[in-house]
Amino acid sequence: MKRIITILAIFALIFAFGANMALAAEKKPKEYNLHFITGLSGPLAAAAQTQKLAVELLVEQYNAKGGLNMPWGKVPIKLAVADDEMKLDVGVRRFREAVESGAHGVSGSIYNPMSAALNEETKITGTPYMPGCVPALDAFKKGNPAPAMMSVAFTPWSIGYLTADALVNGLGKKTFFWQIRPDSWGTVTLQGFEDGIKEFGGKIVGVEQLPKGAPDYSAVINKALAAKPDVFITNMFGGDAVACIKTAYDMGLHKTSMLVNSWTTYEVAMGIPAEAAEQLYALTYYYYDIGGFSKDLEARGKALREDHMKKYGFPPDAYAVLAYTAVDILMQATEKAGSVEGKKVGEVLQTATFNTVKGDASFRKDHQLQGKYLAFFVKGKAASAKKDKYDVFEVLGAYGGDKALPPLKKLGY
Repeated sequence: MKRIITILAIFALIFAFGANMALAAEKKPKEYNLHFITGLSGPLAAAAQTQKLAVELLVEQYNAKGGLNMPWGKVPIKLAVADDEMKLDVGVRRFREAVESGAHGVSGSIYNPMSAALNEETKITGTPYMPGCVPALDAFKKGNPAPAMMSVAFTPWSIGYLTADALVNGLGKKTFFWQIRPDSWGTVTLQGFEDGIKEFGGKIVGVEQLPKGAPDYSAVINKALAAKPDVFITNMFGGDAVACIKTAYDMGLHKTSMLVNSWTTYEVAMGIPAEAAEQLYALTYYYYDIGGFSKDLEARGKALREDHMKKYGFPPDAYAVLAYTAVDILMQATEKAGSVEGKKVGEVLQTATFNTVKGDASFRKDHQLQGKYLAFFVKGKAASAKKDKYDVFEVLGAYGGDKALPPLKKLGY
C-alpha cells in the first residue's frame, strides 16, 4: 500500500510540475496575438480602412526589428483583423472570439458606442483593450473603466468643449447651429460644447439630430439657413460628414455661416467640393503635414509618414495615426511589463509615460491620455497652396494638457 501511495505521490508531483511548465509556457508566448476589430463595412468604412492599414504597418515595423523585446527574447506580433460591421452585437461577438482564440491584446473600433460595450467585455476577461476611436464618456466615470482599457483620444466631451474654445476664443464667433448624431457620440459632443459656451460665451440657436448613414440633410440645412448662425457645426464623421457638408455647400449655407466639422479626417476635405474644403474648419486628432506647426512633432512622426507613403503611396490620415498610437502604446506597455498578462500590462498603462508621434504622454486616473498635443485645430487650404490632393489642411493651433479633458470631479473622482 505504501508503495502505491508513493507512486501516486510521484505522479502527482510530475503532473503538477507539468501543469506549472504549461502555465509558464502560456505566459511566455512565441508570438504576441494582436486582434484588431473595427467597422470595415458601414458608413465609416473608409476611416476604418485607414485604421487597419496603419496597424498593419505598425506590426511590420515591430516585426522588422524582431518583434517585442520581452524577457524571454524577441516575440513577433501576429495580427488578426475582424469586421464588427458597426453593430454592437457583432462587435461583442468578435471580441469574445478573439479572447477565445488566445488574444493577448485587442484594439480597434470606429463606432463610439462600440468602445463602451467592449470595455465591459474587458472587465470580464482582463484582456487589454485600446480603442482606436474616441470612446464613450461613461466608460471613464469613476468605477467604470476596465483596468487595461485606456483612451488615446479622450472622449466626445473634449471635442465639443475644444470646439467651443476654438470658435469663441479663437475666432470670435457667437451663435451656433449644431447637427448631431443621436447617440453617445453626438449627445456628449454637444454636452461638451454647451459646457464650453457656458464658460466662454455664445449661444446655440438650433440643434438637429440625424442618425449615422442618414440619406438626406436638406431639411436640417434649411433650418440652419433660416437661423443664420455665425457657425454651422456637424459632428457627423467620415462619409456622413461628407454628405452633410456637401449638402450645406450646395444649398449655399457657406454664404451666411462658417462650416465646421467638429472632428475630421482628410477624407472629409477630399470628399467635398474644393471650394467648400477651403472654407472648412475642424478639430482633428492629427495632421500628417505638421512641420509648419512643430519641428519636434515632424521629427517624431517621420518614420510613420515615410513608411506609410512607401507602403501605401499616400500619407496617414488622422484615424490611421489614432489607431497606430493606440496599438503602439499597448506594445510599449507590454514590453515595459515584461509580460502579456492583462493585469501587469494594465498596471504599466496606468503608471508609465509613453513615447508617441504626438509627444510624450501618460494616462490620467480616469484612463484618458494626457499630453501637450491631444487635438489640432485646422482650416482647409486654398487650391493654390496645395502640394497634392492629400494636402488639404493647415494647422492653426493645438490643444492639450488637463484643459482638454473634463474635470475629474465631473467624472466622480
